Amino acid sequence: MMNEKFSTQEKILAGVLEEFEKLAAIPRPSKHEEQVSNYLKNFFEEHGFEVVQDDFKNIIAEVPASFGRENSPLTILQAHMDMVCVAADGYEFNPLTDPIKLIRGEKFLEAQGTSLGADDGIGIAEILYLVKNHKDFSHGKLRIIFTTDEESGMSGAINLDKKFLSDANFLINCDSEKFGELVAGSAGSVHVTFWRELHYVRPDTKLPNNMEIKIGGLRGGHSGEEISSGRINAIKIAVYIMRQITQHGKIRLANLRGGRAFNVIPDSAEFIFATDIQVSLVEKICAEVEQKLKKVYATTEPNVKIEAKVINRPDKVLHVKDYDALSNLLTIIHSGVYLMNSENPAQVLASANLGAVRMDDNIVELKILPRANADELVEEFIEGFGQAAKLCSFESKFSAPTPAWKFNSDSKLLKIAEKIFTEQNGYAPEVKTIHAGLETSFFAKKNPALDIISIGTTNENIHSPNERLLLETVAPHVKFIAALLEKIAEEV
Repeated sequence: MMNEKFSTQEKILAGVLEEFEKLAAIPRPSKHEEQVSNYLKNFFEEHGFEVVQDDFKNIIAEVPASFGRENSPLTILQAHMDMVCVAADGYEFNPLTDPIKLIRGEKFLEAQGTSLGADDGIGIAEILYLVKNHKDFSHGKLRIIFTTDEESGMSGAINLDKKFLSDANFLINCDSEKFGELVAGSAGSVHVTFWRELHYVRPDTKLPNNMEIKIGGLRGGHSGEEISSGRINAIKIAVYIMRQITQHGKIRLANLRGGRAFNVIPDSAEFIFATDIQVSLVEKICAEVEQKLKKVYATTEPNVKIEAKVINRPDKVLHVKDYDALSNLLTIIHSGVYLMNSENPAQVLASANLGAVRMDDNIVELKILPRANADELVEEFIEGFGQAAKLCSFESKFSAPTPAWKFNSDSKLLKIAEKIFTEQNGYAPEVKTIHAGLETSFFAKKNPALDIISIGTTNENIHSPNERLLLETVAPHVKFIAALLEKIAEEV
């Protein structure tokens, strides 16, 4: 049984945050995990554990069973080492070189000007703490798997050798975002990229007014878990404003950019244009749109702000055909919820996020992430988006689809977890499937017999500069994992 020294709340929190601080000091955006992977490899070697670093920088370590539990089934503890790196507007931050600067408050752990990286750094930190203190509780054989690139393609999980999963009975994924939820199913998805070659002309002198419009103050957030929360997509607002302006005159677009990544709801966007409309009318249109948004989204987006200012004449603007094609595609692609689950009206069944748009001298590129809790719906997205691209004269590219992780009503691990959580916390956990992608879908595909759940601390506003970790959930979550491992070793 867990001894009292291990189970002290203050000791657990301090120990986990010590590990998290070390991770926060290491830049680890997706596809740039070599430094953190080497750090984790050294951690296990220094503590005397067998460890493998594969060609994709995944880390696989073996923790021997407690005395007398050598014949207990093998359980995997798993988390991912990369993070979504985003900074607040105007905050200077290089995700390839700069550390995350932590701010600890009374209730929350946050970061200065950037995302925190608790997704999924806190999962790794908790597992490292458990490994360092594994002699303080009873457990069977453990395998630790830390994967790479979860946030931008899941190539670590996709390419993980199935031999590391085939001999295991249970897998506990530590990448969920709310303490008290036991996740037992997740959505599939596909990364969609649209692009088109651009053609420019010199601005017409009959379009005397040159302006820049910025949309900001939005909450952004995770494009799966928060897609139904009523948050505004800044890119869609930019296109809406363009449409409003063209009702009064001409617009010639010089540049448009917004959003950060496939899986982040855009919290800002801006565009530059030349027009024959009076500056005062453009300012009035922006003010009216802002007030309309504040009225409709009073609860979810109270801080939306739209700014318009006069700038110098741009050197070039888009040919009208390119502008029409771009604005048409951005208008017809719905970003948000597509379908709710008829069996569970609170659950999103299908959605898509228009995550980013960028223009340069040669092309315009759009990044979109559709999700669905059924593989058949992902296939429909691929067909529908492909047709939309053709109608608007865009090229399209689709990643290999991520499979959905289907709910297993016979999960022995889920039943054990429900019982332990209720005993520890005095209330029953919520069992749910989520509308976000988890690496568990690939693990289940490689070993269909693997019994899996996903759990986590409470992490708010992930994938945004407002990300924060609820500190009071850390120690209970660590104790929950330890007790779960003890129960598996005792009963199974």
